[in-house]
Amino acid sequence: MESIETIKHKSQEIVLDIMPNIDQNQLLDDTDIFSLGLDSLNAIRLITNLQSKFKVSFTSSEINFDNFRTITNIAEIVAKKQAN
Repeated sequence: MESIETIKHKSQEIVLDIMPNIDQNQLLDDTDIFSLGLDSLNAIRLITNLQSKFKVSFTSSEINFDNFRTITNIAEIVAKKQAN
């Protein structure tokens, strides 16, 4: 299992890859990614990329945009999945 900080860093890289128009300084751990312009289509891309990068699978009940709203939320759900 990777550390929370490592997961946060890798997750931030994925978000910045999907949303190249935002500045890294805007994307803090608790910044609402949707307020920066993430739409539902890119949210699905984000989830797919997270599953691939971290080798986890999210259930349909876990694919709730609130679980992917911030880098902190993302790190928490990925860490939980890696622990199982």
